[in-house]
Amino acid sequence: MERASPALLDRHLAGEIRSMLEERLWRGVGVGLTVEALRGDDTLATSPGSHPALFSDHGIVHVWDVASGVVDLAAATNGVLLPLRPAERQEFVVGLGVLLAYVHDAGMVDSTPEGRRIHALHAAHVPFSGAIDDVLDLLLRGDGPAARRITAVNDIAPFAVPPDVVLRELISLAAAHSRKAVPSTLLGDTGRLRKLMQIVVLSDLEVHRSRTELPTPEGLLPENLFARSRWYSDARREAFAWLDSPEPAHRAFAEDAIDAARLVRAADALRQRGTTFRTTAGYEIFIDGGTGNAVFALRTTNGDRLLLLRVESPFSAGEANLRGAWVAPSGNLRIAFHRGRFDSPSAVAAACDATARVVADVADDVLGAFAQRVQASDLPEPRQDPAAMRVELERPRDDPSFADAVAAELVRQGPLLGARTAVVNVPGGLILERSSSRERARFEAGVTLEGSSSEATSILSALGERGLRVESIDPLRAFEGARLVRLDAGDVLVEAGSPPAFIYVALGAGLVVKPLGGYGEAAVPAGMPIGVTGVVRGAERNSTVVAAAPLDLLALPGELFLAEWFHPYEITELADMFAKVCPC
Repeated sequence: MERASPALLDRHLAGEIRSMLEERLWRGVGVGLTVEALRGDDTLATSPGSHPALFSDHGIVHVWDVASGVVDLAAATNGVLLPLRPAERQEFVVGLGVLLAYVHDAGMVDSTPEGRRIHALHAAHVPFSGAIDDVLDLLLRGDGPAARRITAVNDIAPFAVPPDVVLRELISLAAAHSRKAVPSTLLGDTGRLRKLMQIVVLSDLEVHRSRTELPTPEGLLPENLFARSRWYSDARREAFAWLDSPEPAHRAFAEDAIDAARLVRAADALRQRGTTFRTTAGYEIFIDGGTGNAVFALRTTNGDRLLLLRVESPFSAGEANLRGAWVAPSGNLRIAFHRGRFDSPSAVAAACDATARVVADVADDVLGAFAQRVQASDLPEPRQDPAAMRVELERPRDDPSFADAVAAELVRQGPLLGARTAVVNVPGGLILERSSSRERARFEAGVTLEGSSSEATSILSALGERGLRVESIDPLRAFEGARLVRLDAGDVLVEAGSPPAFIYVALGAGLVVKPLGGYGEAAVPAGMPIGVTGVVRGAERNSTVVAAAPLDLLALPGELFLAEWFHPYEITELADMFAKVCPC
């Protein structure tokens, strides 16, 4: 589902502040994960499923996506899964949610196993670290929803600490985006949540890093930590006092802040996947119909090589097969898949297992985000009982029984979640199985190309230089059914959202890709295949591609590409794959 423009977030968090946070906290995520840098990294071969280069995106596009998701989710859940709030309180919830989103995964800049384990705790430390003091100053001096609410509450019932410390405490709730760091039960237990936040914030990050387990509310916090905190005169009494304060104004403030954290947790779980799914390094990910495994489309820094790497990484494969996940108007969690048809029973089993893992993970976050709460003192109860939320799996059109198989796997993996899962039909299906009329007409008007011709040999050579494995391709079979087509300047080659009927190879420069998901436009080098991920994934296009200048292209029907051209590298063939990358 395409999000709104990031500029629309300005209503909730000023663009100047968002830009500062993006540059300060997020620009470094994914640095050093280029294809060129991976050539000497032995851990890619030994543990590809946990390698940072193959993680789902946690960079700037991700933070924008989650922040936009908070805005969408707040509208969908207000009065449904969360209490119906007056406009000014709802504005605070959304504004704080967007702010938390801009901090929640800042810890992913440390891609080591220890850094990933404590990344949510890192987020809680950001507002107390001095790294964003200028941002906090702008927030307090501005007219944003957080500053207005802090001032309004402080006028009614003064906080135990200055407003800037209250703001730091609010932002530290970004840690609650992680159910591992902040279990769902604590969202309905403000006393224990306060104890946990004290332990998280008042303990040094290096202390957290040195421990093998995340802190709990029952953990012990040495007295000297309370005594030495620069933010409090009596930290045990003052830190996060508003979370479990008996004051009505503080209680309402805490309820709103916790609901903002709920929205971030759910929006993070409902982040973009499927056609817009990329790694932190910017590599597209899709599920292979032949094996049910994940395939990563690794591109060199300048975009002149495409290396297809197949990896047995079930979670990545499952994420790539999620067409979308959202909270429906009914208040239930709805999940749709890209494909249900795979080439063999073993591929079906692998895809079903992978998809079920991701569905369970999303459901744990989303259902858990809303399940536990303290009854609001001055707000009506939500229309939908969060404890009654269901998980609805849409049947994919290519094989509707796949959704039933995933539901059965969920029952096997966890009967409690399985009992809350239902399979639903979508009239007419989600994806048309035929090509767009424009692409079909262009293809039919094209010129056939003999596989024995010098032009075919030249195209194969160019594709090999771009990173595809062409050594085992039989030209006579590979070009049977292919056509040469022509584009003029301004022509649209493919539209985002259209069916993936063809692979195209530009025989010259002049194409521009405009991807969905918030990623930037890019020129397409001559010889680079276009549309591979859509055809292999079996999903609608994730980009619009236009011609900036006249050029010729090779058009390959998707079925032909899969049968004759698709030869991804296996993880055991990394040396051969990296040999395709220019050593310079």
